[in-house]
Amino acid sequence: MKYDHAESAALKISSLQELLDHEGEIVRRIRAIPNGGQLLLLDPQRLLKEAGVEIAPAALQDCQAAQPELFASTGREHAYEAVARSRPEHEIRIRVKGLFRRRRA
Repeated sequence: MKYDHAESAALKISSLQELLDHEGEIVRRIRAIPNGGQLLLLDPQRLLKEAGVEIAPAALQDCQAAQPELFASTGREHAYEAVARSRPEHEIRIRVKGLFRRRRA
């Protein structure tokens, strides 16, 4: 499923630092997609692509090293499709605040 981000140009990410620099915009795009939080957990690479975020292979490897549980391919295509087609009226809502777990000081 492709989401309309006509007002936003595609984000081309070539490094982990660029991903961090654009994290706020990426999170905004995820939140604008119905069930974006659930879709992010099911298949983050697919959701990011559908949100207009293009991550270069080297940057993806760095992301996977930094947060392997988030940036791994999941193989949950059927679940992703079902959630993408469903209404965003679930009892459980996932609010995305960022792409990486933050360390507490």
